[in-house]
Amino acid sequence: MSINNHFISGLGRKTLLHKGRSQLPRLIVIHYSVTNTVAEAAMALNHEKLSYHILIAKDGTAFQTRGFNETAAHPGLSNWKSEKDIGLGNSVAQGSVGICLMNKGYAYDKTLPQSASAPGKLIYNPNDQSMQRWEKYPQAQINACHQIASDVIAAYPITEVVGHHDVAIMGKFDPGPLYDFSPLNALLPSPKLLGLKTTVDSKDGFLNLREEPNAQSTVLQNLANGAPVHVRSVTYGSRVACIQPSPAKRKRYLTAWASVSLGDDNQHAGFVHMGGLKSTPLTPTLAAFL
Repeated sequence: MSINNHFISGLGRKTLLHKGRSQLPRLIVIHYSVTNTVAEAAMALNHEKLSYHILIAKDGTAFQTRGFNETAAHPGLSNWKSEKDIGLGNSVAQGSVGICLMNKGYAYDKTLPQSASAPGKLIYNPNDQSMQRWEKYPQAQINACHQIASDVIAAYPITEVVGHHDVAIMGKFDPGPLYDFSPLNALLPSPKLLGLKTTVDSKDGFLNLREEPNAQSTVLQNLANGAPVHVRSVTYGSRVACIQPSPAKRKRYLTAWASVSLGDDNQHAGFVHMGGLKSTPLTPTLAAFL
C-alpha cells in the first residue's frame, strides 16, 4: 500500500463527526475499541465526538476516517517524553496517528472458548486481578495494523509506536498486554527519544522506585541522589490523588508520579514521586505543588 495526499491507497473510508486540525505526525498510538465491530465503534465515537485515523476490524478490514495530516481526538489528556512543560490540558493528539483495533479487551465475552483470550499482566498496574485475561488479537488484524503502521512510518517522521496506556497512564489500559509493539518500533531509527533527563535529588538521600504510582506499592529499587532518570510519562489519577484538584469536572488529573527509565535503556523501570527529582516536566504552577 502507498500513501497519497495523506490517505492510504485502497482503504475504505469512514466518516466521523469529529473534525481535527492540521498536524505533522510524529507518534503512532495503538488502541482497542471495546466493541466487536467497526459499526459499533463508529457509533460510539460519534456519540462522544471522538475519532481515530484508522479502524481495523477483526478480519483485518481497515478504514481510514481522515488524512494523517489532520488530528484525531483519540488520546484525551495525555503526555509522552515531553521536554517541555506538561499542564492540565496536555494531549498528544496533536502530532499523532491513532489506530484502533476492534477488540473487547478484558471485557471479552466470557462465553467464548478459553482459546479466544489469553492471560496477560498490564505494565502499569500488574496487580489488578480484574485484568488477568484479554481477548486475543486475530493474526489478520495484527497483519493489517502492521502494514498500515509501516506505511505511516515510511511516510512521516515517526519517532515511536506506543499504546494509549503509555501516554495516559492509569487511564484506559489500552491496547493491553497482548499487543506486541516491538516489530513496529524495530522499523524506527535508533536511539529513540528518551524523555526529560534529570537526576534524583531527595531530602532523604534516596528515592523509591515503585511498581505502581502510589506510596503503598512495592519498592523495586532505591535510587541514590544523583542517579540519572528519564521521565517517560507523568501519570493520571482521580481528583483526590491529583496535584491540583481543579477544575472539578475532568476525567483524569495529573499526579506527582511519573514512569521513568534508568540510564539510556528506554524501558519503563517503575514509578517515582517527582518531588524527589531535581527537575520535572510539569509547568512551574503545578511543580509548586510537589
